[in-house]
Amino acid sequence: MTPLQRLLLIPSLLPLLLTLLVGGLNLGKTGSLRILTWELPRLPLGVWMAVAATSGAVLGSGAVLAAGSSTQQTLQREVRRPYSWQEESPELDSERAGAAAATMPWPERDLREPAPTVSVPFRVIRTGRTTKDSVAQSDLKERAVSDPAQTSTTVADDWDQPLPADW
Repeated sequence: MTPLQRLLLIPSLLPLLLTLLVGGLNLGKTGSLRILTWELPRLPLGVWMAVAATSGAVLGSGAVLAAGSSTQQTLQREVRRPYSWQEESPELDSERAGAAAATMPWPERDLREPAPTVSVPFRVIRTGRTTKDSVAQSDLKERAVSDPAQTSTTVADDWDQPLPADW
């Protein structure tokens, strides 16, 4: 166990110790626990607190130990080289990287030219903001033009009306 883990063990066990301390102070009053139709015997509240705290700590630590028990193998790389292979100096690698960066072709365009854009086809369905009044007035105008025999001064609720084909 590393020193950091030992240091972190104290704050992680502090809630358990505090609950056990408070449970030890509450040994006078008794109570029973009922779970659905199963009734547990009458025990002091401190005992119930101690049982709950220790069972939670045991279950929690068991889950942590089960999750951490998976053995992870360290990754190792095996390099196979021919017998006549000779080690290259790191200076040559840095020179090659600099030469490769110098020969990389960059796109040629003027610095003042704006960044390239992507054209996306789109269709404007409605421009500007519409309010309830303007929608109601335009709806009334469309109805008056399409069906002159049926004119109404009130705005009809279009909840059950089918959508027009050119919406």
